Amino acid sequence: MNQILFNKKENNKLKYIFKVQFAISIIISIILIVFFLLNYKKEESLEGLSKIINKNIEITSIYDIQKTTSETSPYLGRIFIDKINLEYSVFKDINEENLKISPCKFYGSDFGQKGNVCIAGHNYNDSRFFGKIIELQENDKIRLVNLNGEEYEYIVFDIFETDDDDFSILKSTKNYELTLLTCNNSNKKRIIVKAYMKEY
Repeated sequence: MNQILFNKKENNKLKYIFKVQFAISIIISIILIVFFLLNYKKEESLEGLSKIINKNIEITSIYDIQKTTSETSPYLGRIFIDKINLEYSVFKDINEENLKISPCKFYGSDFGQKGNVCIAGHNYNDSRFFGKIIELQENDKIRLVNLNGEEYEYIVFDIFETDDDDFSILKSTKNYELTLLTCNNSNKKRIIVKAYMKEY
C-alpha cells in the first residue's frame, strides 16, 4: 500500500515537473517569436528608409532642386544591377549604421575615376542589399551613377569567395575597376564580384 502511495506521489511530482517544463518552453518560444518579429520589422523599416533615400535622390536629380555636390552629400551616387533587381544609393563612408541602410564605399576611387572602387553591402540571405550578388555571372552588367547623373557601365569578369582577412581584393589598379563584396553567412567567407568599366 505504501509502495502504491509512493508511486502515485512520484507520478504527481513528475507530472508537475513536466507541466512546469512545458510552460517554460512555451514562454521561451513566445519570447523568441516576438524577438524575431521585432527584428524583422526593424530590418524592413531600414529597407524602407533605403527606398525613400533612393526616391529622394531621384526626385532632386529630375527637378534639379537642392542639388547636392559630392562635397556636401553623404552619398557617392547609386548602383543598379538589373539582373538581380538591385537599386541602392551608395554611402560615401562605411560604418555599421550606414551598412544597415544601404551599401557603402569600402575603399578606393570614386565613381567614374581610374582605380578600384570597392563597395560593400550586407547579406541577409534574401533579396535585400547584396544578398543575391552570388547569382551574377561573367558579362553581367552593373551600372554606377554619380550625383551629376553621369552613368558608368561595368562588365562582370570574375566571381569568387575569399577569406575575410584577404585584402588583396582592394589592390589599386590603373584601370577602371569595380569590386563588390559581401559576407557568405554559411561559411564566414567573403563573396567577391569583380567588374571592369565598359569602353565606349
